Amino acid sequence: QPAAAFSISDITSRIDASGPKPVLFVDGEAANDGARAEQMPPLEIRVTGNDSQVTRYTLGTSGRSLAPGERFGFSSRLDVPRNGVRAVSVTFAG
Repeated sequence: QPAAAFSISDITSRIDASGPKPVLFVDGEAANDGARAEQMPPLEIRVTGNDSQVTRYTLGTSGRSLAPGERFGFSSRLDVPRNGVRAVSVTFAG
């Protein structure tokens, strides 16, 4: 039987500057596209600032097991780099 194949989709990011300190919200969904239940690896969120500096954040998944076809929604609140955000990406932590 083939192993689980995890995917990440529907990534959105936005900056909320309404408070005293801007906050970067990153939302998305991970899914098990494989044929059997598997433990989902942690997620890594990479925020690239306008100065090309990359900050990595690890979003733990608490060892959650996803059944075939099951989806896992996630959301994070992160600090905004001082000089702004150029790009945001989400991958599985290796």
